[in-house]
Amino acid sequence: MKKTFLSLFLLVHVTVFAQVAITFPVNRAVFQRNSSNTGMIPIAGTFQTRVERIDARLTPIIGGNAVDWTAIAVNPNFGTFIGNIFAQAGWYKLEVRASRGGSVVGTSTIEKVGIGEVLIVSGQSNAQGYENRGNPPANDDRVNCITNFYSYGQITEPPFPTIAQLSENVKIAPLGNGSWCWGKLGDLLAEKLNVPILFINTGFEAMGIEAWSKSADGERGQDFYSGNFALPGYPYENLKKSLHYYTNMFGVRSILWHQGETDNDKRTSTEKYRQNLEYIISRSRGDTGKNISWMISRVSRVSSGTYQPVIDAQNQVIQNYPNTFEGPDTDQILGRTDGVHFFGSGLVDLARAWNSKLDLNFFAKANPIPPSSTLFFDLRCNTENAQKPVQIFMPNGFKEYYWTNGFSDIANTASLETNTGFYRGRAIDYLGNVYYTPLANYTSLSVTNPPSIQAEGATSFCEGESVKLTSNVDQDIFWNTGASSKSIVVNQKGNYTVSQVNYLGCFAKSNGISVDILPKPDVKIVAEGETTFCADKSVKLTANTLRNLVWNNGETNISITANRSGDYFARAKNEFGCEGISQSIKINVNPLPEKPIVTADGPTVFCADKSVRLISNVTNGITWSTGDRTSSINVTKTGEYVVTARNDFGCQNSSNFIPIKVNPLPPKPLITASGPTTFCDGDNVRISAPESQAYQWSNAKTAREQTITSSGFFTVKTIDQNGCISPSSDELEIIVKPSPIGISVLQTGTFTLEALASGLFDAKYEWYKDNVLLTNTSVVIKAKTEGVYNVKGSILYQLGAGRTLRCYSPLSSGYRFKIDPSVQGMSVFPNPAPKSIINIETQEDLQDAVVDIYNLRGTLIKSYSVPNFDARRTFDLSEIQKGGFLVNVKAENFNVIKRVYIE
Repeated sequence: MKKTFLSLFLLVHVTVFAQVAITFPVNRAVFQRNSSNTGMIPIAGTFQTRVERIDARLTPIIGGNAVDWTAIAVNPNFGTFIGNIFAQAGWYKLEVRASRGGSVVGTSTIEKVGIGEVLIVSGQSNAQGYENRGNPPANDDRVNCITNFYSYGQITEPPFPTIAQLSENVKIAPLGNGSWCWGKLGDLLAEKLNVPILFINTGFEAMGIEAWSKSADGERGQDFYSGNFALPGYPYENLKKSLHYYTNMFGVRSILWHQGETDNDKRTSTEKYRQNLEYIISRSRGDTGKNISWMISRVSRVSSGTYQPVIDAQNQVIQNYPNTFEGPDTDQILGRTDGVHFFGSGLVDLARAWNSKLDLNFFAKANPIPPSSTLFFDLRCNTENAQKPVQIFMPNGFKEYYWTNGFSDIANTASLETNTGFYRGRAIDYLGNVYYTPLANYTSLSVTNPPSIQAEGATSFCEGESVKLTSNVDQDIFWNTGASSKSIVVNQKGNYTVSQVNYLGCFAKSNGISVDILPKPDVKIVAEGETTFCADKSVKLTANTLRNLVWNNGETNISITANRSGDYFARAKNEFGCEGISQSIKINVNPLPEKPIVTADGPTVFCADKSVRLISNVTNGITWSTGDRTSSINVTKTGEYVVTARNDFGCQNSSNFIPIKVNPLPPKPLITASGPTTFCDGDNVRISAPESQAYQWSNAKTAREQTITSSGFFTVKTIDQNGCISPSSDELEIIVKPSPIGISVLQTGTFTLEALASGLFDAKYEWYKDNVLLTNTSVVIKAKTEGVYNVKGSILYQLGAGRTLRCYSPLSSGYRFKIDPSVQGMSVFPNPAPKSIINIETQEDLQDAVVDIYNLRGTLIKSYSVPNFDARRTFDLSEIQKGGFLVNVKAENFNVIKRVYIE
């Protein structure tokens, strides 16, 4: 916990007075490069003034290519910025600048940051390492490790990482001790690849493969030697946390697995070791949703020697489990003080062994996992809450949310109401992967000096006049009228204020300036009769005053006669010189109703699953051609639409005609398949939709046809020339049955070959000799002639309705079978026979054969009849005393004698 506080405190100290500061990446961070030797560096930071643009650039230190100033954020908000910069792999200095109005207002620098290789070490003590054992440190400045998280499970959540060069006795997060061989390996890789390296060490001493597997399910791993139990979930939990936190932040190339010594002492079987290791690999991928590569070293040596079953298991995983790679054979490396743990020159040899396997071929095939971008967050000011005037938000869609202030987590919600301080958000998705927001540095939440207002003229004037109000500041200001200019012109009585807004959107308000409006004379006019009439009528309009009176038609008499439609009003001035205007009297002379205007709120040509709303600007007394009387109608059919308005005199006026065309939807499509929709892995089927203009498949494909190689459910929609989309087709299920894998030919006798299968197979096999199919389909065959033998295994699937599908494995590697002429067409084994049991094989299928057993004096001791020597025959000679004997096999045209010794 102290390390967590220290890292944030240092960051706070650096950024308190900075106009702009980088809060991510941390110094010496390394991000995983991609297969094109390029990568992304996520960038986040804070600013303390309003800015319009954030630029970043990279200057190479070793390797890489310079990246000139590049915009990573335009008009950033809330005092924080995030962005990405892309570059060739290399070791760089990162600079960020903030600008406004074309001028730079702040800069910040991270001295060392890289795009290179991120490697996670895992396993037991020879992976975890020890201090003070002659550990070679990293001499290359580009070799780094995370140093501020060291835990056997006592610390629940890893702190935000601190990174340092991999020195001799450094603690490598989360549980690595010292540079071990990893500092030297980092030097070798940095020199070979010319990129920076970041190590994460999740090793855990004395833990066997079963402890790792069980702890992946939350159980407690047990130290085989002491009997002590780790905390629940350990040792696997350190690997899981590293994947969720560090891999999501920096990306990763591979997990380097060095484990097996304990399973030598435990005498773990090959099958058990293989199953447990494959389970750990599977969990590492399932827990993150990422197909992470594994490099597996061959490890078993303890003081008593090596243990082949563990080596065999490791080799089987490398050969058969996807996305795994062959690591070094460390059993051959000496330089161990206790027969197990490396020391001095042995660590150098171990580093070189890893380096030889981490070759260019590995980096071309091992798929890199890229880093994630920094998590964006939003902000709202709440000026009514003086204690917590800011509310910050993380985006929706995550399982868990946390906010920290550098000392501890202070909230576990997506939003946080807060005041000045330093905050960082942490969101966890449904797989457990952890995302961080930029560090929010809120040193000031309001403008310290409120602006002031000056009136350029009298603030007391007649109604209808105005005054210009001007702020003493001209940037980041907002008037209570909504204007944002330096000056405003007002003509309404009221209290006017201006606010200056800071970089967060929070503001300080000026004192108000009052504007008073002098009264105008109360001019009134009356109509002496009806105001709605026919054109041959008129009405007399009379004002209540004659002082400075002027009608809007230019007359100055106290009364006028109105005989035309229009609005009539009068003006007069009072003792203040203010002019009053009467209310208007509207004169209507047999008018037509206002002609309605119809507008459409969308296209008037559309597909049958859409509609358009027609809106009339006249809302009263209207009737649509559809019979509707509402202000708007929803149209779904082709036609011409019009609305008619009617007044109280029976006059009416119709709108313009609106033509509507509704295009029909294409029919529901039918998917056709070029062949069976259930087939073996490695085959495919082509599916297609009916001819149309465009297509929308459920797997995001857009061509008419596509080739399917894996199981799934598929639907399609067609799009016609009008852009109309059909209903979705019925689902078509494609079922791809797994083909068996992992079969080889094993010679189990002089003339006997056996199919050795490591997976799921049934009883039917295909045998080939010199690429010619043989008739024998059993697991064991008799080889009568020399040549190259291959075998295929198969699985028969029952598909229902009496249908079946047989899937074959790939053809095994060829086994060259040779016949020793000296065996004379017959072999007897074992010889000597330690348990009085002998096996006899003949090259040819002898019919009605006789097997006679003689002592060395030629006396017949035992005789057996064998009707057909078409396979190996076994004989129990336990009734015969030990010693040398002669075995004579006779049949038509065959008579061979072999000497055998029974122990």
